[in-house]
Amino acid sequence: MDAAPRHDARGAREAPGDTARAAPRPAPRTEVTVGAGVREFVAARGGRLYVWAVVHRCCTGGLALLETDVAPPARRPFAGTALPVDGFELSFDAGRRTAPRTLVLELARRGRRVNAYWNGCAFAID
Repeated sequence: MDAAPRHDARGAREAPGDTARAAPRPAPRTEVTVGAGVREFVAARGGRLYVWAVVHRCCTGGLALLETDVAPPARRPFAGTALPVDGFELSFDAGRRTAPRTLVLELARRGRRVNAYWNGCAFAID
């Protein structure tokens, strides 16, 4: 009995027997908006910011939240793509998701961390 055709992350059919996972898509067209104080915050902590998606799954689908830090995440591999930003280095890992059109970075209310927004939202839904 033949198995149903498999599709990769872009919806294209995979060749039979191809078990390799689709590589994360690069984010060359993501526009980055940097809010007041973010450049100074990152510069004071080494000049590099990492942003990655953390996907939470349940019976109704997936919900991706963005995490940020001045160091890569310790609990998972980080396959970030460099995004052009003036004043510091930015690495963004969307995981298996298509990169957002806009990535907004803002200093949190108390100035202790950077918040990231996916197309202006605090989360992305599968």
